[in-house]
Amino acid sequence: MGNENILYGLAGVLLLIVIVLGYRLLKSPVWKQRQLQKAAKMASQGDVQGMIDFLEVNRDKKSVSCPLTNALVFYFIRSGETDKAEKIVVDAINVGDTSGTAQAQMAYISQQKGQNKEAEAYYRKAMELDSGLEGTMKVNLAGLFINMNERLDEAEALLEEALEQRDGAGKSGVYLNLAMLHMKRKEYSRARASAMTSAELLPDTPITRMGKAQAFGLAARCSVKLKDKNEAARLAGKALKTLDNQPGTEKLKKELLAIIGEKTE
Repeated sequence: MGNENILYGLAGVLLLIVIVLGYRLLKSPVWKQRQLQKAAKMASQGDVQGMIDFLEVNRDKKSVSCPLTNALVFYFIRSGETDKAEKIVVDAINVGDTSGTAQAQMAYISQQKGQNKEAEAYYRKAMELDSGLEGTMKVNLAGLFINMNERLDEAEALLEEALEQRDGAGKSGVYLNLAMLHMKRKEYSRARASAMTSAELLPDTPITRMGKAQAFGLAARCSVKLKDKNEAARLAGKALKTLDNQPGTEKLKKELLAIIGEKTE
């Protein structure tokens, strides 16, 4: 059960890296794209502090919609440094950022802190302020319900709506959450199929690599539940290869290594 909890807890990472940072990258001016790519390269080379300093110097401190501010906030959330993430967002709100993105970030932070009611309220407020965030917020709200193991029918309806609103790689996070939903219901074959679809939708890039590995890892966990030891080991190995040497992935690597050596009986 502990390994499952790690995967559930890491579900936000896919949305964090792929949906938010990846989306901002695609929608950003060329020079912002280059700055994000530089930051991602620093992280992939292990220069995490250099990445943080670079983002801090170049970001717009008055707007969390700035791709560089967005990336820094979500790095701190991913690293468990929610107080640092919250300070960035609150400081921006205090100087006039009334965007849906700011509300979305407060939702992510509240969820990481276990403040589920507050997180739901922030997700809904983000959708109210910015209809363009609706698809992503529905996925994250569904993920919140799944992690709570509550309102699963509502979560499934939200994910079905999100599938209609997202295209291409943007559907990956939807399928990952569907995989977790099926796991909660002990529908392991369906869960594995959804997790594999999630992985296959993502290109293999520094920005998407973490999410791709996470999806393979979840598919491996489903194989363990299905007592398919060989497939579990294959998928866990695939996830480890995808992760490569990215920083901040120690917990996931440990979970994947445990799957490779785990007995399924």
